[in-house]
Amino acid sequence: MKDALSNMKSNNFFELYQVQVSDNPVKHEYLKEVFIAAIEDGYWRDGEKFPTEQEMAALVPFSLGTIQKAVGSLVSSGYVQRKRGAGTFIIPREKRLGEPWIYRVLSVDGTRFVPMTSTVLRRIQIESDALWAHWLRGDANDCEIVRLDRKIVAEDYAFISQYFADVNRFPYFMEADLDSMKGENFVQLTKNIYKVSASNVIKSVRTVALPKSIVGELDMSGKVYGTHVEIMGSTSAGQPVFYQQLFLPAGGLRLCI
Repeated sequence: MKDALSNMKSNNFFELYQVQVSDNPVKHEYLKEVFIAAIEDGYWRDGEKFPTEQEMAALVPFSLGTIQKAVGSLVSSGYVQRKRGAGTFIIPREKRLGEPWIYRVLSVDGTRFVPMTSTVLRRIQIESDALWAHWLRGDANDCEIVRLDRKIVAEDYAFISQYFADVNRFPYFMEADLDSMKGENFVQLTKNIYKVSASNVIKSVRTVALPKSIVGELDMSGKVYGTHVEIMGSTSAGQPVFYQQLFLPAGGLRLCI
C-alpha cells in the first residue's frame, strides 16, 4: 500500500510544478528547475529517497538521457546526494546552501560538490572607513551596515563567513531571528524577498595568518594560516548588494569560486 501511495505521489509532481518554472528551451535545465521547485516546496521530504532515473522516465515526458543530466545537475547543485548501493536522497534543507552559487566546496576526490550547512554565530551593526564599506554605501546617505558571522561546515571542513549588507535596503538581515537563518543562502534570500540580484560578482584571494577571533570560532589554537577571500556582489547596473569575507584554514577542501 505504501508503494502504491508513493507511486501516485510521484506521478503527480510534474503536473504540479511544471508551470512554476521558466520555459527553458534546454530540456535538462528545464527539468532540473521542475525538480528544484518540487524539492523547495517540500514535495519530497528531507532525507526521502528520490525516484530512480528509470522510474522518473515513466513520470516525465523526457528521455532517460535528459533525466540523467537533470539529476546529475541536482547532485552538483547540492539538492540530492547519491549513496552507493542505496540510491539518491533529498539533502535536508539545513544542510544545503542552494543556488545561486557564489562559491562551492569540492570533495576530496574532485567528483562532486559537498553540501554545506551554515549557522549564524552573531549579528553586529558596524561602522567602517574601509574601502569595501565606502563601496557598499555607494551613493546612499542613510546606509547602515550589519555584519552576520556564520560558521559554514562542509563534511569535516569548517570555515567562517562574514556577510555585510545595508539594513536600510535589506531590513531582513537585521530583523530576522538568527535561528531562522540557519542554512539559508543570503544571496537567494535577497533575490526572493527584495527582487534584487547580485549579477556581478568580483572576488579576490590572498594567503594570511587568520585573525585570532576566527581561529577561536573554528575551535583551533595557535597561529593558523589560511585563505582570505573577499567577495563584492552588485546588480547589473552596478549598485552594491553585499560584501562578504571568507576565512578558510589551510589544509581543507578545495573552494570553487
